[in-house]
Amino acid sequence: MLISDLVGKELSDASIRISSAETIVLSADEEWKFFKELREGKPGLGSGELGAITVAHFRRATLLTNDRQARLSAEQMGLGVAGAIGVLECGVEMGDLSGKDAVKILEDMIREGAWIADELLEMFRQRILQED
Repeated sequence: MLISDLVGKELSDASIRISSAETIVLSADEEWKFFKELREGKPGLGSGELGAITVAHFRRATLLTNDRQARLSAEQMGLGVAGAIGVLECGVEMGDLSGKDAVKILEDMIREGAWIADELLEMFRQRILQED
C-alpha cells in the first residue's frame, strides 16, 4: 500500500498509523505540476485527496478512497478506484477476515466519522454475512 506524504500527515494528525504502508513524498517537478493542475481543475478536493490521486497516477496504482469527488476525478483520469467496502469484501473473499469482522470494521469506521450511505451499509451486511 502506498500513501502520499500529505495523506500520511492527515492520518498522523488523527493518531492513525498504517505500518505496512509506504509513504511516497511528492518531490519530482512533474508530480507537483500534476498536483497543481489537479488542484486548479478540482478545487473541491483537499490536499490529501490531491496527493493520493497524484501518487496513484504516477505509480499506476489503484486509488483507495471513499471520497465521492476524488473517486469521480480518478475515474475520469482512467485510474482504478476502490473504497472501504471493496477492500473489506476482498479481505473476506481471501479469508483474511470473517464476514462479522468486516461488518464490524465498517460499522466502526462509520461511528468514527466515515460516511457510507445506509443502503450501502445494509447491502454490504446482507451480502457479507450471507457468505460467512
